[in-house]
Amino acid sequence: MSERNRRVSLSGRALVGGGLALAAAAGATTALAAQHRAVRRAREEARRGFEDEGLTLPQDLVHHDVRVGDGATIHVVERGSGPALVLLHGMMLSSDIWVHQLTDLSARHRVVAVDLRGHGRSTSGSGPWNIETMAEDVRAVVDALDLRGCLLVGHSMGGIVALKLAQDLADASRAERFCGVVVVSSSPGPFVRMPGWSWWSKATAPATRRALLMLERAGAVAAPSEDVRWWLTRFGFGPEPVPAQVRFVEEVQQAMPIGAFAHLAPVLGGVDLSAGLIDIELPLLLVVGSRDRLVGPHHTRRMANVIPQAQLVELPRCGHMPMLERRHEFSRLLDEFCAKVA
Repeated sequence: MSERNRRVSLSGRALVGGGLALAAAAGATTALAAQHRAVRRAREEARRGFEDEGLTLPQDLVHHDVRVGDGATIHVVERGSGPALVLLHGMMLSSDIWVHQLTDLSARHRVVAVDLRGHGRSTSGSGPWNIETMAEDVRAVVDALDLRGCLLVGHSMGGIVALKLAQDLADASRAERFCGVVVVSSSPGPFVRMPGWSWWSKATAPATRRALLMLERAGAVAAPSEDVRWWLTRFGFGPEPVPAQVRFVEEVQQAMPIGAFAHLAPVLGGVDLSAGLIDIELPLLLVVGSRDRLVGPHHTRRMANVIPQAQLVELPRCGHMPMLERRHEFSRLLDEFCAKVA
């Protein structure tokens, strides 16, 4: 092949390659735009479905603000009368997540939903932001409201707080204040079963926290796109989520500053309450969705094997949010378990 023909051939290949690259870029842009439009439509339709799905908080909630030792104010809402249910939400959520239980169970129970430290309308105070402090906060709420014989219910991070409180209570106080514990979509840890993981996680927690806070200040993760937020929230549900429920959780999470995640993620990464599980003498109900991709069901099954008195309920095709995904079934479980152990 002559030099001239070789140059023409190379030029043709370059043009073809460039054309293919442009076509691929155009296709990707079109696909992203289509996805964005689909997510936007889904979010708008979901927002309009709040009322149909009962995702509106009752207007007659009673509000409390409980001041704790380090100056933090723990916000609490309650509704109804009867045997008390104390509800603790997960990380980056709030008491709003118990909207169905505040509606469904208040005819027979005093339903008390707590905004954990730094979440919802609770402040963070000057003390350490960890599981131990949050457990002390919940105990202060129970004492301030003089709750006796109540059922302690914790979801995700709230389940860890509930387990910590149940482990730390003296026998007399435990019997007086609580009749049982329900742990929902949670685990006592460790979440990584690698030798030395808990030690390594605790040792690196300050550096991890500083790195996440630096990212927040730099704006790298402070405001993820609407599409990313939607899909991250969607990941917490089972295979057939109701769009209004996904949007509802997204709005609750959006109200939280990313700084809260920076403080809590390293704490949860190193949590390990497994050694104290055998010391929990209260009746224990474990609830988990079979399709929970955030805290796999195997964690809950392992916990059930350790605690002889634990009752395990696995909800088929349910994700991480059974209080929303299986509203009536979940509320019935709480009602029946409370009647059994009260």
